Formats: sequence, structure tokens, C-alpha cells
Amino acid sequence: MNIKIAENLRAFRRERGNTQEELSGHLGISTQAVSKWERGEGYPDITLLPLIAAFYEKSVDELLGCGEMERDRKTSELEEQFKDNCRKGKIEDAIVLMRQALKDFPHNLSFMWNLAWALRFTRKAEYMDECIALCEKILAKSVDDEQRYLTLEIIIDAYGRKGNIEKAKEYANRLPVITCSKDIVLEGILEGEEGIKLSQTNIITMVNLIDNCVMWMLHAGKYTLQEKIFAYETVDKLYHLFLYDGNYGLEYNALSMLWLNIAEEYAECREEEKTINALKKAWQYTAAAEHLEAGRYTSIFSDRGSYSGESVYRSDEEGPAGWMRKRMEKKVFDFIRETEAFQSIGKA
Repeated sequence: MNIKIAENLRAFRRERGNTQEELSGHLGISTQAVSKWERGEGYPDITLLPLIAAFYEKSVDELLGCGEMERDRKTSELEEQFKDNCRKGKIEDAIVLMRQALKDFPHNLSFMWNLAWALRFTRKAEYMDECIALCEKILAKSVDDEQRYLTLEIIIDAYGRKGNIEKAKEYANRLPVITCSKDIVLEGILEGEEGIKLSQTNIITMVNLIDNCVMWMLHAGKYTLQEKIFAYETVDKLYHLFLYDGNYGLEYNALSMLWLNIAEEYAECREEEKTINALKKAWQYTAAAEHLEAGRYTSIFSDRGSYSGESVYRSDEEGPAGWMRKRMEKKVFDFIRETEAFQSIGKA
């Protein structure tokens, strides 16, 4: 409470443009007392609160910061509800929550970003215009560099999904090159445990980035089945190289997706046995991701890091297993759908 009074007294004085002497004269006390209140070294007697509030044409609640504290409490609760919905895969609920939150707090940039992120996360075409409009509002108002960069990442993807590549490039040109990112440039400065932890975080991030780069490379070009399988399996080896002890943590999800991609490639060529084997591998990783508990990495390349299944935002309320089952509903697997081997996947 003392802190809020100090902050508000300073803010009200700047807003009104008066001096500490003027308030002290109004109250019949010393200027030093007012100065102490503003520094947070004490607070006014309760009998003075109505007089101070009246001087600034504010309510006592506003002076005490009660309204501000209630606002902070409510926004914190909404933030936690949003995160909880995302962790449970209830993205549509998260969207509804943030839309309503913005009616109550229309200038809250954090809520705008949350909503833009959730709209983009659904990948639904009908949400992209709303997503872009929110991002443009944030970019027009935000002075937080990190928030602006994260917003640019969302709006670039949203324009890409709408097929407006030129607009996506326009926004992408506002971002720094990868070698100028905070995490990269700090590696040459930090030492000891702090430096080790950052470098290990970067190592796993780079493996994830290579995974994504290979996926998009294959998507953009024309490659033979053998080339695609070779590329995917090389990425698989990369995960095993840096997480050589089999403790994959959050990367179980990435490995599951990787082997689902391999299964789809084999399925396109009607390679029944290889498709089934790839699906079985994908399911092994999916099952591990589904039951992931809090823990720590143990590889020399990652042993300063920790993970928790609760920290992952899900695209499906049913979790990794539900997501894989939906992928297995694709028509490409119809040629083996009725086989015993296919139907047994995920049932053990």
C-alpha cells in the first residue's frame, strides 16, 4: 500500500503540475513530510487521505491505488487463465477469453498479443485478418522491443498464410538477421554457469531450427523420396547426436512430428512396411511426450536445462496422442487403414 501511495502522489503531482510545497501548504504540514511520502519512506495519517485526494480531485481509492491493484489482480488472473487454456489445448476458449478481456481492457497490449498469437496458432484462414489488425495495433503503440519482434513474427506468418508474400517480406525486413539475435551475441560475453546455460539453450534451439529449415526446404522444392527420407533421417540423427542419452525432454514432440513426416512420404509411395515402421516410431515419441513429467536434461549439451510437459501449449485438447491420431486420419494412409498393423498403433 505504501508503495502505491508513493507512486500515485508523484504521478498526481506531475499530472497536475504542482509542487510538494503546494500540497504541504494545503495540508498544513512540512514539505519534508510530503517528500518522504513520495520516496516511500512513510505514508500520510489516515485523516489526511481525504484532504490529499480532494486536492488532486481523486478518490481515496485512487490515491491508495486500490483500483490499480484490483486491475492488476484481474489482469494477472486473465493471463493465467489464458496460459492454462493454451496448456490444455483449449485454444478457442483462450481466444474467447482474450476477446472479452480486451472489451474490459481495450488498451492492454499484452492481451492484444495473446489474442493475435492464439488466432495465428489455430492456422484458420478466417482468423488471419483479425490477427493482422491486432498486430498492427501493437506495432503502432508498443515501445517494448521484444514484444515488437514477437509481434512481427506473428504478422509475417499471418500474411504468409493469406498468400500476401510481399507484405510478409516487408515486415520481415524489420527483423535483425539471425546472427544479431540477443541469445547469439550474448554467448561471447557471458561466462560461467550463465554462459553455459545460454549456450546449451542455443544448441537445442539450433537443432530445432535445422529441423524446421529442412522441413521447409523439402516443402519448397522438388525432391525424390530417397532425398526426402535422407534429409529427415539426418535431422533425426542430429537430435540423437546432441541428446545422445535418450533423454529428449520437450524434443519428443519434434521427433514425433519428424517420423510422422517420414511415414507420410513412405505412404505416398505405398511402401506399406516402411510406413508402418515409421508410424510406430512416431507413436513411441508421441507416447513419451504425452506422459512427459518435469525433469532435467542429462546430455553434456543440455544438462543445465529443465523441462515440463505443463509448459507446452497444445494445439489439441487431447494432447500429443490426439494430435497424432488426427494426423493418421489423412487419406494418404487409407491404403493401410484396415490392416491389423495400422490399427494396433497407439493401442498398446
